Formats: sequence, C-alpha cells, structure tokens
Amino acid sequence: MDMRLNHEPFLAIKNGSKKIEIRLNDEKRSQLKIGDEIKFTDLETGAVIRTQVLKLKQFATFKQLFAEYSGSIIGSPDDQTIEELDQDNMGIYSRERERKYGALAIGIKLI
Repeated sequence: MDMRLNHEPFLAIKNGSKKIEIRLNDEKRSQLKIGDEIKFTDLETGAVIRTQVLKLKQFATFKQLFAEYSGSIIGSPDDQTIEELDQDNMGIYSRERERKYGALAIGIKLI
C-alpha cells in the first residue's frame, strides 16, 4: 500500500522514533493486514521508505487513540496533551470523517 507523509513524520519513521502511524480507518486503510508492506513517500523530497505492518488497532475517535498513543512513538512532542493532539489532527481529518470511519493506529517497522 502506498501512503504519503509530510517531511517531519517521514523523517521520524526513517530514524526509528515514530513506530505508530495514525490514520483515518477509511476504505483504503481498513484493507490493511498484519505483515502488509506500506511504502511511504515524503511529500517534500519524494524519498521513499518501506515499512511492514506489525499491529493494527481501531478506535472510535482520535481522542481515544491519543489516550493510548502519544509522544514520539506517533511523531509528536512528548509534552503534547490529548486535546492538543486532537486539535492538530482536526487540520487533517474532519469530525464528520472521524465519525464515519474511526481512527486507526498502525504499528510499523522499517524493512
């Protein structure tokens, strides 16, 4: 599966600190299975890294996801609150889409 990432989260996966990718659990992501490969492309540089899916965990809301996963493991500052994470995420996914699909934590490792 191909996914695109902003530069900073791309680098965090590449350097090994970001181990959980946060996505809407839409039609595309709901097809993921443990062991699948995800190819991430850096939107700024076009660089590519390949990862393998280690785990998948679904949540009804991103707030629920952020209550379990936060900090560098998801590519965010360690001192960011659940509310701040949720607000930042609203810039990517609307509440309407969140209600429709829910949230997905994708555990990954570089391959």
